[in-house]
Amino acid sequence: FGSLLGAAASALEEISQQQSHGSQGGGGGGLGMLGELLPMLESGEGFKPPAQGGDNEEFKEKAAKILPAEIRMFSGCRDEQTSADVSNTSSFGLPADCGPGGAGGACTNAMMLSLSKKPNPSWIELLDDMRDVLGEKGFSQIPQLSSSREVLLKSEFHLKQESGPTKALFIGINYVGQQGELRGCHNDVIQMKQFVTKAGYDEEKMKVLMDDGEHEEPTHANIIEAIRWLTHGAKPGESLFMHYSGHGGRLPDDNGDEADGYDETVVPVDYQSADQIRDDVIFKELCAPLPKGCLLTVVMDCCHSGTVLDLPFSFSCGEDSSQKVHNGTMPHMPINANFNWEKAIKVASAMFKAYQRGGMQAALTAGMRSFGQK
Repeated sequence: FGSLLGAAASALEEISQQQSHGSQGGGGGGLGMLGELLPMLESGEGFKPPAQGGDNEEFKEKAAKILPAEIRMFSGCRDEQTSADVSNTSSFGLPADCGPGGAGGACTNAMMLSLSKKPNPSWIELLDDMRDVLGEKGFSQIPQLSSSREVLLKSEFHLKQESGPTKALFIGINYVGQQGELRGCHNDVIQMKQFVTKAGYDEEKMKVLMDDGEHEEPTHANIIEAIRWLTHGAKPGESLFMHYSGHGGRLPDDNGDEADGYDETVVPVDYQSADQIRDDVIFKELCAPLPKGCLLTVVMDCCHSGTVLDLPFSFSCGEDSSQKVHNGTMPHMPINANFNWEKAIKVASAMFKAYQRGGMQAALTAGMRSFGQK
């Protein structure tokens, strides 16, 4: 792998020049993780994943190399759980200015209610409040936070950096006219977009995909392209946001990289003909391109979404784990013992080999094929 990257400097410089001139050639940031790995690989030191059960400091250091951006994801449930679509969210007691009302996702509405009551919570306060709201409404799903960094859970939740550009993507799929039709995902997007705008995101740099006949359709291809739009040209100081409300699924792992034997998926509106989008692909398209100093926040309101981004740190906010945070025995987000280091290295390797042969688009295609995707 080290010799593979020996000539990478000139390629990365060319990519940088393409981005500075606004080239749209695929995934924008493209090889963000490679920029952090390059110095140690060129030196001959190589990159070795930390030993399983080894030193936590080594894990944190190497996590920052393999995923240089700060990425945080809220999910409405654990991987093995389902996330509810609520027929009438008025029972949540949201303020009138929070959104359209009617049907909606339990996760999105629990989050919005919690933030309307306590606008500046800590991470653990927000997760606790979401869990309590869900429990009060009769839902057993447990909210989860995962991250590329070790988050101090009593520190203040924030959606964007103090300054710098912003960009946001919203995807809501009701599967209109299909088996398994949902009712609240469009409302979730409207509500979340309103919240994110109030939080300081630039409405001119937002993209919405919904199957409502008015917005761009959330097809498999369009979702991938929208994620590439979100990450394109990402730079230090930039804040990105993505919200998905729709079906989530699980498929048997097709490449042996999942500890539980399943890939978590996002289900596009055309899933019957174009298939579901596996977590491996989401990791490659959404996480891998982002550079150090970039902030990405993701909210996944769908079933089986606990680890859909496959990040190095993960916290499931059950009552026992929450108590450990409050009494000081677990102040930081725990390490995700199932984080797959080989996946990240596989992405960088496949993309760089292809880039040397055929440029950025070939690199993106090869990254997809490295996970058995067409």
